[in-house]
Amino acid sequence: MPMRIGGMSSGMDIDKMVKDLMKAERTPLSKINQQKTVNTWKMGLYREINTKLSGFKSVLGDMRLSGDWKATKAVSTHPAVTVSSDGSAAAKNHTVVVDRLASGAVKSSSSAMSGELIGKSLAATTAINNSNNKFEVAFNGNKKTITLTPNASYTPAALKDEINAQLSAAFGSSISVSLTGSGNDQLRFSGSGQIVLTDSAGSTALTSLGFPSGSQRSNRLDPGSAMGLSGKLVINGTSIALLPGDSLSNMIAKINTSPAGVSMSYDVTNDKVTFTSKGIGSTAKVDLTGTDNSILSGLKLADSNGVYGQDASVNIDGVQYFERSNTFTKDGITYTLNQTTAPSTVVNVSVTKDTDALYNKIVDFVSKYNELVEFMGKRLNEEKYRGFHPLSDDEKKDMKEADIKQWEEKAKSGLIRRDDIVYRALKTLRKITGESVEGIPKDYNSLDKIGISTMPFNPSKLEDNAKLKIDEKKLKMALADKPESVVALFTNNANDSALPPAEKMKQRGIAYRMYDEIGSSSNELIRKAGRAGAAEDDINSTLGAVNKTMERKIVALESKMKKKEDFYYAKFANMEKAIQKSNSNLSWLSRM
Repeated sequence: MPMRIGGMSSGMDIDKMVKDLMKAERTPLSKINQQKTVNTWKMGLYREINTKLSGFKSVLGDMRLSGDWKATKAVSTHPAVTVSSDGSAAAKNHTVVVDRLASGAVKSSSSAMSGELIGKSLAATTAINNSNNKFEVAFNGNKKTITLTPNASYTPAALKDEINAQLSAAFGSSISVSLTGSGNDQLRFSGSGQIVLTDSAGSTALTSLGFPSGSQRSNRLDPGSAMGLSGKLVINGTSIALLPGDSLSNMIAKINTSPAGVSMSYDVTNDKVTFTSKGIGSTAKVDLTGTDNSILSGLKLADSNGVYGQDASVNIDGVQYFERSNTFTKDGITYTLNQTTAPSTVVNVSVTKDTDALYNKIVDFVSKYNELVEFMGKRLNEEKYRGFHPLSDDEKKDMKEADIKQWEEKAKSGLIRRDDIVYRALKTLRKITGESVEGIPKDYNSLDKIGISTMPFNPSKLEDNAKLKIDEKKLKMALADKPESVVALFTNNANDSALPPAEKMKQRGIAYRMYDEIGSSSNELIRKAGRAGAAEDDINSTLGAVNKTMERKIVALESKMKKKEDFYYAKFANMEKAIQKSNSNLSWLSRM
């Protein structure tokens, strides 16, 4: 590299002069860089179209297979069975008889767990006045105030009759009081549910009736009080430790959060605990083997033996099935058993074509097709702006970002205007939409016959000229009348090997034809511009090979420009040295 000497002796701006000289020299390099940029832009546009084609091809991949059109809906004639179709169920009728529902395993107390609600022995007479004549009785949550008539000398029998009269007025026959005990002088409250006695405000009635403060005032367990049970409770092999201070609520929480797979509950009305398997079917179980006898006794459980759930028993089309769940799927139909059916009751299930789903599938196809052809049409008909070339770095320096963007949009516009590959692909797709498919009833063998037609020519909006439009009424009528024929219009595929290729092609459905055409056009675009994401100089594509050739030329020209620039600097350096030497000589002569 030659030494670059500024114009210290000559007073000239050497860098600027060399730069100006190189502008002309760099003209060929600038042109080839612009050509490469345009070529790369074209490549991007081709790849963009190919990406759109590939997206629509995936839609056609589903459309062309008849298995993807099995949109059906199932309806049951009886609430005992509800049904739904995943779309793959064949259109036909079924009969269902439900003999038994699947259920879980249940193990309960064999008798009531709580003691009776009994007061202590009363005196021969009890005085009742306004300070002790009121108390609250709650029966299964329904709370009433009982007010006794003041009397200075109630016998136990008279108290019983007075209380019963008040209870009858408040609750009817659901709750009553009787006398018990060796002296037949203790009040006993009885009823078919939970009874809770509470003092009224300022009253000591319950104490006077033989229920001292702190005594049991309910005929049911208090979920928050200690059960007094301790030891080992084993459920389905899972051991749960119970402590003396554990209440019924504690016990239920321990069991329900354990991995035993069982839920415990307490029925206040029947005063029993129940263990229920979380699962259903014959594999569900409640097995208390290994549980301490004291706990079994405290919970009023007759034994620790295991109990099991049962499978559902259902007859479908004459075939008996045993299912571990009340919801199961057979041949694309999901059945939910809600109740058993009477011996003479048969549930009819009908599976029919879901014309709404088929309609939506076709609408989606037309929408995706229109998006594709509109995009291709815009590219083919884009205006070409003359004089807009790719900007160099020097040109961009004095421009705003928005101006650069606008300039480049115009420079890119029309690069593939009237392109042969894109035009041929669009033309073929439009041609397919107007073709008929042989082997299908003539009333349904083309798109226009089912209500899908091509939009009329519009010279002011050329990108719409290949689009399709739907006659909703006509399409829905076709689907309602012959859904299989409409589906075949898209999915038909000639499998007869004896047919000549030309005849097979005539029998191929619209989706098949478009799928093949897009595959062919896509391959052509790949040969032209390469796959999306491939290198811009990939020599396997036409434009990539052109880019590779131009890159070699650019490297060679840049090397040549470097040598030329060094040449100019060397010349100016020699000039500076000569001027400096001349100036030195003149200075010497002047001194002499």
